[in-house]
Amino acid sequence: MSKEPKKKRKKLTVKAILGLIFVLIFIVIFVCIGITWRYIDDFDDSHYGTAFALTHTASEYIDGEKLTGYYKNGTTDDYYGQMRDFLKLLQSEGKLDRMYVFVPSENELVTVWDTNKTAGNALGSRQAFDGEFKKSAMSTFSGKSEENVYIDDKSANNLVVTAFSPIYDKNGNPVAMVASEFKGESIILKIVDFNLATLVIVLVSSIIPILIFYRRTKKGVLLPIKRLNSSAKQMVGDLESEKLVSPDIHTGDEIEELSDSFEQMNVELRDYIRQLRLATAEKERIGAELNMAKDIQAAQLPSTFPAFPDRKEFDIYASMTPAKEVGGDFYDFFLVDDDHLAMVIADVSGKGIPASLFMMISKILIKNRLKAGDSPSAALEKVNNQLIETNNIKPKQFVTVWLAVLELSSGKGTAANAGHEHPVLKRADGEYELVEYRHSPPVSLLKGLRFREHDFELKPGDRLFVYTDGVAEAKNTERELFGTDRLLTVLNNDKNASPQQVLGNVTNGINAFVGEAEQFDDITMIGFTYYGLDGNTDIS
Repeated sequence: MSKEPKKKRKKLTVKAILGLIFVLIFIVIFVCIGITWRYIDDFDDSHYGTAFALTHTASEYIDGEKLTGYYKNGTTDDYYGQMRDFLKLLQSEGKLDRMYVFVPSENELVTVWDTNKTAGNALGSRQAFDGEFKKSAMSTFSGKSEENVYIDDKSANNLVVTAFSPIYDKNGNPVAMVASEFKGESIILKIVDFNLATLVIVLVSSIIPILIFYRRTKKGVLLPIKRLNSSAKQMVGDLESEKLVSPDIHTGDEIEELSDSFEQMNVELRDYIRQLRLATAEKERIGAELNMAKDIQAAQLPSTFPAFPDRKEFDIYASMTPAKEVGGDFYDFFLVDDDHLAMVIADVSGKGIPASLFMMISKILIKNRLKAGDSPSAALEKVNNQLIETNNIKPKQFVTVWLAVLELSSGKGTAANAGHEHPVLKRADGEYELVEYRHSPPVSLLKGLRFREHDFELKPGDRLFVYTDGVAEAKNTERELFGTDRLLTVLNNDKNASPQQVLGNVTNGINAFVGEAEQFDDITMIGFTYYGLDGNTDIS
């Protein structure tokens, strides 16, 4: 097998240089962002705040009733001149470029006062009123916002900022707007110039410390690490050797401690390799034995389907999926005689090899009793006493069992349940439902136990599904149980499926539910359909 080409790796020295460059760039960016933020904040405080304050002061001071008279009549008086002087004073104090008062209309605005025009030229002058300027002004005039601002930054080198505030009449209705306007260089250009100057200062002041830091780092860190790397390659290249590989590093810090630890690791690694070889050989031996045990266990369960190809009265299918290499669940089905079919499903406590051995013993004993003609309850009573006599394992093992013997000619049967899951039954014209009744205790708990029997009768088209607790107790990653409700939903989604298809549907339902969660318990199932003596497989 050809090895994939190794990716080209960066030298540690190159990484150190790139790291220092990255730190320097980060510092520059951080400083520039801080300066930009602070500059904008100061600009807002010193310009926007002043403009808003003076605009609001003017709007509060001007008489809206007289303003309306000037606008409508086109005549002035002493108050008009006083207000013009007042606006000029505010313009001067706030270092504004212009203050003006106007009455907005649909497509134009009519000026009442304008500090940049004479009294005669200001009153009644008109100009276009549209675009974003109109939108910003009318937002304030209509009362949607207490104050607004319009920024005209179409010029590359200058911007114009206009603040608005409404003037009200005595009834509280807006009649005009005060606008304060100032111009200034583009904020962006100022920020760029200032940041470029900052960048030059930071770079010049950082180069010498960075060079000094790099030289010391190279001598005290990079070169020792390079020697450690060479020693590691030498050690890996000859793991069988008893020769001690020493980097011979004397830096007086943690890197020297790392060199000492490397030498100690060299000794311990070779000892570990020797022990690992022994452990691997032992694990391979145990794995081979587990695989053999799994094969032996699988051989004990019926696995050829169709199991009875010459019998038309029924169809049966079963499966067992262990949680470990070998499991404690088992199933069995066989003809007691030509007219009686026995079905068994069981779950031994515990897992692994002990459960597997106890499972094989239990299966053989149960089959022998049923083959001898014992009823389900009698078979369980005798098997229980036999297991108790030899069950000296601590903690004591037990097995839950559901078994039934069905008379194929009539559909009548007898079942016994020793602490096992409730079976699921579907009548020909119905849905799958749990058959619930009181259980008997599990087998191999106490000597002399008596086990209840339950008579039942199947009609052509009836279906039976039995399972171990690994089905209902399958858990997803949120520790939720699959449960019997979900099981019944899966079964009833395809009510007329064949026994083999039924088990496949349930398996798919469990897998979709548990997702990535690990299988905790063995999962064993039997599906059975009864057709009757005429063997009508078209019943649905």
